[in-house]
Amino acid sequence: MNRRNGQTAKRASTQPSDPGIDTSAGYGRQREQHRNPLRKLIPLLFIAIIGFLIAREEVPAVHDWWQKTFSPASWTVLNTCRQALTDESGSGKYLRVVDPGEVHNTMDGPYVDKLLIVELGANGVEQKAEYTCYLDKQGKLFKLNRSPSGNRGDSESGDE
Repeated sequence: MNRRNGQTAKRASTQPSDPGIDTSAGYGRQREQHRNPLRKLIPLLFIAIIGFLIAREEVPAVHDWWQKTFSPASWTVLNTCRQALTDESGSGKYLRVVDPGEVHNTMDGPYVDKLLIVELGANGVEQKAEYTCYLDKQGKLFKLNRSPSGNRGDSESGDE
């Protein structure tokens, strides 16, 4: 028995020590107070990760940064091939890469397959071209093959 308040020890422990605290809500209120504040950030982090994965596939600058950071050898090969395309076309101002292609490694050096570009032709129609770019072991351009993929502006390519 607790002589100070005239109560048993069990009863004294169940009553609040501060009369200003409301414990009528029970355990639910106590759990709410102990919830981790970072828990609210989990959905935002999830959305940010999904957004980044989509941007990596759809935004060329994000894709380029990802490759440069996490696979620099592949990025160097692709960058060398893009520079060779710009030099060959003469009018690199009107050239854009639609699909960066796939990098493959061989014993003689890497090559990029299915590098798809679109360039502005002489008559103002965009023309697709697919390239295969071969590099030697030192990373220098060995050969650049072009295969036309047809015109992009089918409605404007009529015989006028």
